[in-house]
Amino acid sequence: MFEIAVPVDAKAGATELNLAEVHADRRNADLVLSGDDEVLHLEFQRRADPTMADRMLIYRSLLRVEPACSGKRIEQHVIVLGEGTSPSRIDEPPNLVFAFETHYARDLDPAKAIADPLTAPWAMLAGAREGKERETRLATILRAATSVESKSLARDLTMTTLAFAAIVMKREDVERALREAGMSTDSSNDLVWADELHAEGRAEGVRDSAAKLLVHRGIDEGKARLIAEVLIGQDADTATERAAFDELGGLTALVADK
Repeated sequence: MFEIAVPVDAKAGATELNLAEVHADRRNADLVLSGDDEVLHLEFQRRADPTMADRMLIYRSLLRVEPACSGKRIEQHVIVLGEGTSPSRIDEPPNLVFAFETHYARDLDPAKAIADPLTAPWAMLAGAREGKERETRLATILRAATSVESKSLARDLTMTTLAFAAIVMKREDVERALREAGMSTDSSNDLVWADELHAEGRAEGVRDSAAKLLVHRGIDEGKARLIAEVLIGQDADTATERAAFDELGGLTALVADK
């Protein structure tokens, strides 16, 4: 599916990466597989992250000092499940050049994924021309997922399919597809849905814009982000405008006790 070479005889490695001797930093990686002479590090992103290259550089630095990874070649891949485009390299003069592979689930061939029940859930993330196409595809994937003999595996594949569907579909569309397939909608209750994710993304954009305006007006970055949070909490629709035009004394007073 994705062109990622898994190390021979790979075993799951530590994902809580630590500068063992200095204890200066800790980061949680998504998946680390360690083979005899190479290490595979995978990061799964629900949506693209503009800071991904910096994060991957941190992960690589931490992997390099992990005893289980010492002296091994390190392969790094990011798999973006939803929208957006992430940076895949850092090229910072004069001497810093760093790169890794980024894969986008939306570029997958859905027919190829559905052909194997074990990869069928990934077809849910592949591109579609319209919402109805996704509903039809969801029903097809669920049939493939539930066709396996193992009940526990069928359940896992079904839940993975629904989790992926929640990234690209609205809740009501998924639940309609489930009802049409004669399946219960109870299993969808704990998922985070696409419309919730878009709202979260919008809030992040407003927060960043408001904070940048405040920094431009002379407020230090840490306090600017605190003020932006308060402004969003009061009214997200006016947060950016207030950051640009409200009197600075009144804005700083919002976080005087923080």
